[in-house]
Amino acid sequence: MKIRILFASVVSFIILLGACQSQPEYCTVKGTIKGVNEGEKLQLTDAFDHFKVIETVRVKNGTFEFHPHISVPTHAYLYTEQGMQLKDFLLEPGTIIANVDATDDEDYATHATGTPSNDLLVKIRELYRSGDADAATALRDEVMNAKETGILALYYADGHGATAVQGLSALNRLSPDIAAKPFIAELRDELTRRARTEPAPEGSGSANYFIDLEFPDVDGNVISLSSVVNNPANRYVILDFWATWCGPCRESIPELTALYDKYHEKGLEIYSVSEDQNEENWKSFLPESGMTWINVRDVNPGRQDDNAWAKYALHGIPTTLLLDGETGEILLRDDLQNIDTFISPLMQ
Repeated sequence: MKIRILFASVVSFIILLGACQSQPEYCTVKGTIKGVNEGEKLQLTDAFDHFKVIETVRVKNGTFEFHPHISVPTHAYLYTEQGMQLKDFLLEPGTIIANVDATDDEDYATHATGTPSNDLLVKIRELYRSGDADAATALRDEVMNAKETGILALYYADGHGATAVQGLSALNRLSPDIAAKPFIAELRDELTRRARTEPAPEGSGSANYFIDLEFPDVDGNVISLSSVVNNPANRYVILDFWATWCGPCRESIPELTALYDKYHEKGLEIYSVSEDQNEENWKSFLPESGMTWINVRDVNPGRQDDNAWAKYALHGIPTTLLLDGETGEILLRDDLQNIDTFISPLMQ
């Protein structure tokens, strides 16, 4: 109860803050920076406007400072001019502190602080990391279910943990200034497609089923997803979208390997779809990767219509789905850590 009462006051502040955006306001984004050369140009981009550059500054004395002119809160990314991702955070009025250590491979995953939405996002992430998933989920759900939702709800709806059904519901309750952004129509379309490729809401009495894919393996043999799901030997199938250039994808390989080693003989198969444009990079990586399961490559990777990315409404990679080999039903999506818990009692 204490968490919910405290949260209600924070959410009220965030909503009021968002409602003040009828006129453009300045905010400040600043921080220290390590691992980036003095004088190098930094770019602040708008993830909700196809990563359009909002403002550029140069590193000075190991620091940086932006004063972007914005009309509504948005989700911003900080990059070097060469395209290295340094940080992402919620851009809203106030002073945002985004200290950067480009020498630390994990630093990009730490968010900024200093404004209500960013501080609450950090709080939720800290609860997850501390193992208190129930409290973290409760706070996130409060954000998603608020009477008038704001930029943090939009962040979660945009592929950061909320289900597609939750996201669509939140879009209907966005504060008017955010709801007017052109990006919202695009996100609504993506969420509508994603809702068909994640588990149906509990109690809905319906189910969602996999969409077939056909791609070549390293030898050029075309292997369909349906042939794997419909194989009587496979009780469950993990559908895994990844790429060699994706750091988080490579970090997830040991988890997939552990699941495969533990359950393959009991009926678990993995169908990994690489989104690598460079076929040789993919082929040379596999022998040393430990990925001894079914590996195919998307021959038309990217966000074009009617390809794997569009069919499964991929917001990014890695993306994993757990499929029922008997029915073809989608049981889990974006929940690699819970696959073991889910299937363990069923694999006895």
